[in-house]
Amino acid sequence: MTRRTTSGLSMLAGTLLGAVLMLVGLAQAGRLAPSRPEVLVALAQTLEVEHQHVDLLLKQKDIAGAIAALEALRKLEWPTRETAGESAEQLRHDVYGRLLRLRLDHPKVDPRTPDQLAEIAKEGLGDDYKSLAINAFTARMVALRGEISELRGDDDAALGAYEEALTMNRGLLQQALAGAAP
Repeated sequence: MTRRTTSGLSMLAGTLLGAVLMLVGLAQAGRLAPSRPEVLVALAQTLEVEHQHVDLLLKQKDIAGAIAALEALRKLEWPTRETAGESAEQLRHDVYGRLLRLRLDHPKVDPRTPDQLAEIAKEGLGDDYKSLAINAFTARMVALRGEISELRGDDDAALGAYEEALTMNRGLLQQALAGAAP
């Protein structure tokens, strides 16, 4: 396993652990109130299995298969915030972020134009992502939108997206530091 793959897997595991801890904290604080929590549980279980499948494909160096598996997840009927709470949207951001990262890192595998990538990012983020609690998955999606804007030659949009992602990440850092204080 290469150093980059190991680092990527470690970062993904850390991000997932952080997201789970954040979701538990938000649920305990009453921020998340899905009307049908069983929908969120089913979605999370499905995504856990699919992420393991993608990890296996990547371990086997089957980038095309990993992209295809993530593309299949795009076709899911994602539950609404009202049905499954904010967590469902954050999990969607995780899937789309992973898909976009693979597509950007491997542009010759099932190629997409920068405009097509921008549409995937827009679809994944949704229209009301700014109303979500600050989270790592949304911050990553916004940063990826900036990277895609760069590819499209739209430096102003890229800068705006990078600044927005940086603000989100600062918020996450402040939350982590506040939680670590005695």
